[in-house]
Amino acid sequence: MSRRHVQTLCAYSLAIAIICYLARGITPAQLLHNFSMANLWVFVPASAGSFTIWFGGETLLFATLFSYFNARISFREMLPANAAQYFLQLVNSALGGTAMVMFMNRRKGVPWLTGGCTLIFQALLDFQIMAAMALIAAVLDPGSIIHHYWYYPAAVLAPLLLNTWFWMRGRPRSRLGRWYYERPSMQSFRLAQPVHYVRLTGIRMTIFLTYGLMLYFQIRGFRVKVHPAEVFAFLPAVLFFDGLPFTPVGLGPLQAAIVTGFRAYASPARLLALALSISFMQIAFQAPLGLGSAGAFAREVADAAARGLMRDDPASPRPVEL
Repeated sequence: MSRRHVQTLCAYSLAIAIICYLARGITPAQLLHNFSMANLWVFVPASAGSFTIWFGGETLLFATLFSYFNARISFREMLPANAAQYFLQLVNSALGGTAMVMFMNRRKGVPWLTGGCTLIFQALLDFQIMAAMALIAAVLDPGSIIHHYWYYPAAVLAPLLLNTWFWMRGRPRSRLGRWYYERPSMQSFRLAQPVHYVRLTGIRMTIFLTYGLMLYFQIRGFRVKVHPAEVFAFLPAVLFFDGLPFTPVGLGPLQAAIVTGFRAYASPARLLALALSISFMQIAFQAPLGLGSAGAFAREVADAAARGLMRDDPASPRPVEL
């Protein structure tokens, strides 16, 4: 069994273990009954809307991101790369980001490490946005869970803002600082200006907030009566756990977040059925992306990773040092 297969097996095993822990005390009959309670006329369109905003929004986001810092690429050009990324997330989360970096390397000549660091730049910005949203929710909703644990997002936001300040202030005076600042692969961090932060944040915030709206309708689709303010207050936690790379498409952590965060509004059985249905719909929408040209590119990425070509391909232009 290859290393990639072992990683996939471990990821799904972890997801199943988390779900089994959440399901303790819930009988299969209770779970099936709560599945049957769903209003599909509300839940399915909300799930389709959620997938559409994520896929379309992130395609625009990545096209904008790489155009700013690496090589100009259109929304249409980015579609197959993002489709391949979404499909690969079902198999191995680590391969998802690899698909994007490989695409930019093969089509635009962006060095491997430079492309990877550009994705890290966006990931750090995403964490800043989620932490800031959590702090705002803690202030605006004193009754929310996040209000009692406001120091967690504060502890995340502080070093991220310090990192942004380091890059925004310009070339450091110290030798060590200059060595780090001038790494060829850190191009996106050096080039980023306030206008870039604002525009990328605007796109990501639109994705997050629209997803929150769709999540509200998904919850109501399972006849759980919760105020929209409560959904948006807990949204940063859902986004964080849904985005963890340890399991495919957040399976397991997402269920834990929803069952824990909304336990005041419904039974654990109802919430677990809701959370599992969200993941099942997500998988159902992402799986067809493995067809056509995006599927062919996804297989190319998987084969290249299996052969160890991600770092050894002599045709890949990349900096010698990190």
